[in-house]
Amino acid sequence: MKRISNNIFLMAALALLAASCDKDGDMLTVVGTEDVTLSGNGGDIVLNYNQVDDLALTVYWSDNGEISLSDPLVAASENATVNTVQFSATDDFAAVAEEEANAGEYSMQFTHFELNAILNGLGYEPGVKAPLYMRVESLLGENINPTYSNVMTVNVTPYVIDMTVAYVLDSSQAETGITLYSAGDDGVYAGFVGCASWWNWYLREGDGTIWGNNGEAGTPFLISAAASHWNMWYPGQTGCYYTIVDTEGLVWSALLLSEVNVSGDVTGAMTYNRDANSWTYSYSAVSAGTINIQVSGKGEQYDINTGDASSTPATFGFTQSGDAVEFGETAGTISLEVPAAGDVTITLNLGDPSHYTCTVETGGTVEPGPGDEFGDYIYLVGIDDGPNPDAGWNFNNYLRRYNADSNLYGGACYVNSAWGYQICLEVDQWTPAYTTDGGTAEGGSLVLMDDTHTGNIPAPAEGLYLFDVSMSAMTYSTTAITSVQYAGINAGADDSWVFAPMTADAANPGVYTAAVEITQPSAWGFSIYLNENWDLKFGGSDGVLYLYGSNITDDQSLAPGNYTLTVDLCAGTYTLE
Repeated sequence: MKRISNNIFLMAALALLAASCDKDGDMLTVVGTEDVTLSGNGGDIVLNYNQVDDLALTVYWSDNGEISLSDPLVAASENATVNTVQFSATDDFAAVAEEEANAGEYSMQFTHFELNAILNGLGYEPGVKAPLYMRVESLLGENINPTYSNVMTVNVTPYVIDMTVAYVLDSSQAETGITLYSAGDDGVYAGFVGCASWWNWYLREGDGTIWGNNGEAGTPFLISAAASHWNMWYPGQTGCYYTIVDTEGLVWSALLLSEVNVSGDVTGAMTYNRDANSWTYSYSAVSAGTINIQVSGKGEQYDINTGDASSTPATFGFTQSGDAVEFGETAGTISLEVPAAGDVTITLNLGDPSHYTCTVETGGTVEPGPGDEFGDYIYLVGIDDGPNPDAGWNFNNYLRRYNADSNLYGGACYVNSAWGYQICLEVDQWTPAYTTDGGTAEGGSLVLMDDTHTGNIPAPAEGLYLFDVSMSAMTYSTTAITSVQYAGINAGADDSWVFAPMTADAANPGVYTAAVEITQPSAWGFSIYLNENWDLKFGGSDGVLYLYGSNITDDQSLAPGNYTLTVDLCAGTYTLE
């Protein structure tokens, strides 16, 4: 691992002062440095592939960041020492893996996945217990000999690294549950990915290597594992992409399946389900028995030759291979067993890249109901770019769904917008997006953005607002929040509620607190109110606030005493502690 010293200015000062010393040999020296002691969780560590994100190892060492110099008139740099944790399979540290600590930090933690990747790099044998040696190297400057801590030893058992499977990560490098498969175990991974247009992603191999774009403008299908890489991105069409990532050739490609058709004993167009990563076709079977079909289609190929703005037409098909089907350029006969007469559905399942299947099951395709395309959150992109209009929009501000039947969303948001905002449905998915058709900052109707509707929703003046959005009626409204109250705590069966004020946290917009004395369980629970208006309320449960939700009943299980009630209207959370 390459180290970059954070004490350039200190070393420059040392050099200049050394040059100015007289001939008697006055030197500026470092004093007050201390030996480093390394500690951590000991014992045997057995790594488990099914616990890749769980914590496996913690190491920590004594603070050696404060140093002083022999000349009190010269100030030493803060946290000048660079600490690096070294791992080795031998006690002489002949070969090491290194992890450099951030300045001012004196501990590190490693998950099962991270530690297993280190062991793999050091040549440990999977499934075999062996000692792991660790120490901290402390370096004050490139021309100064490093010092070392005591050596800490633990026994570790690595798990087998499967290099036939690679994991599709989202733009934050979190797991998505989607995988690609390398049938030849040769670094070429393939599989079907269902995604929205311009979806950003990375790919992680079994040994921990993360691949992204090569970090150069105009090269969307070139990849790199360097730390300077960017995320990769799919073209501007939502759908199902047959994806190939070649880590040896440093390229990737995406074939958009524009249409998939069934022919033969049954004829029809199949429908794609992105959540299930499958194509289906339903029909009414005359009888049970064997049918012979072909599954083929047309697509648009995107690769290094086309870029992401254009494509070349392509055809494809599936052929039978035992109990699985294989993807290729042409279609072959697929024999399927229809279980019974009546409504049945042919399903082409593409979720497992090592084993695609085509089956027939009883029952027709469930048609999506009104609003099924909407999830538990919608996102107000552009609502907070006022402080830095050139920084780009984000998906940090959201509204939570409080009525699933009518797809009603509500919540608070601190507005500081330079250009207005749009409503999006998924994190990092810029389409579909919704704007307004003649609406104002206070409210109006929503429309899907297209070539005709291209503007943004006007944003209200800077401040804290309540947003109430209906994705069924396609309407929105905003209300300025001027005060926050709670009511219902200690209220008896006579239902005598009164507003009790809550205090705003000046440093965190949307956060309000109140000192609460509970003398008795409330008869009906309590709620959070806005602007001393009984019609503007938040209820909730389990620490989550819902606009117009049922009363919060946490106080009914608490002993009498003094508590602090805290609500975060923007995050949609509450605590009573």
